[in-house]
Parts: sequence; structure tokens; C-alpha cells
Amino acid sequence: MPNCGVMLIWDQGNVSINTEWGAFGDDGSLDFIRTEYDEDVDKNSINPGKQKHEKMISGMYMGELVRLALERFTKDGLLFGGKGSDMLFERGLKHASEQDYINIRYICECISRRSAHLVSAGLATLLNKIGEKKVTIGIDGSVYRFHPHFHNLMMEKIKELIDPSIEFDLMLSEDGSGRGAALVAAVAARLQKQHSQT
Repeated sequence: MPNCGVMLIWDQGNVSINTEWGAFGDDGSLDFIRTEYDEDVDKNSINPGKQKHEKMISGMYMGELVRLALERFTKDGLLFGGKGSDMLFERGLKHASEQDYINIRYICECISRRSAHLVSAGLATLLNKIGEKKVTIGIDGSVYRFHPHFHNLMMEKIKELIDPSIEFDLMLSEDGSGRGAALVAAVAARLQKQHSQT
């Protein structure tokens, strides 16, 4: 989700919304959930104070969020016996224990889950507001495409947050442009036609 592109297309496939919500939160509306790691990523980015939502959910920033958490936990003595190195602050360590690996995996899961839940909360809000009963959601980006659990995390959270009468489907849209929206709309229309014929 490097560009935070999410497209919603409903029922007859004749309407689409392209969220492009990377700048959501630039007005401070997300400050209540931003962490010290989010602040660090933002401050050291090429565009401080801008695209705050993107910096919390995008694969482009997730690795740095994890690295910052590992650095902090190491300095606090909670990882690697408190022994950091220049390698940790750039790439890695050789003296990690099995518990360290478990902790690192947990940190990665937390960052990934938070990203999926933030995207899902925004989508659930839109679905509830729109009120359409059948919606296809096209999502672009490498995180959604390659992360082994991202789709399922999103499905679970959206189901938890939306009106139970709303049916939705998540589809990979590899092109966040109009071509991607057209493709998702065409697939949604075809699926709708198939459902109405059965």
C-alpha cells in the first residue's frame, strides 16, 4: 500500500471511490494513536508532517517502525540482553537468543496488525456510511499482495466493525490508477451478474 490506494465499488459496479487517504491525519486527527516510533519516522522522512496515515500503514515504513522498536527494546534491556551494536541499528545481530526471535516476530506481528486494522477501520467507516449492501474493495500495494496474513487480518477486522448486513469482498488491484479501478469495476459487475442469475 505505498500509495494507500483503496477503491470501493458497489453493487451494480457503476460507482467507485478511490480513497487516496495517505494524508489522513495531517491535521492532527490521528495524533491520539501515533507512537514515538511514528513520530521518529515522520521527523526523519523527506516530508515531515505530511502523509502521516501512509507512514503508519505502508510497507515503505513498516520495516523502519520495527527497527525503531527493536532499537528501543534493546536499549531498555528487553532484547538481546541489552547488547546492541551498529548492526542492529542498521541490519541485525549474531548473538540473538530464541526468545529474542520470538519477541522480534511479535513486534513484526504488532506492526502488521496495526497497519491492517487502521486500513480496516477506515474501510469499515466508509462501508457503514455508504450503506450499500454489496461492495467490492480493490486494494493495491505490496503489503496486501505479499504479506501472508494481511488479507485475513483485514477481513476479520472489517467484519467486526461493519453492519452485519453488508457483504464485501477484498480484491487485489495491482494498479491504483483508473485502469485498476476499471478492472475491479468490471470484475464486480461480472460477479454481480453471476449472483443475480443464480
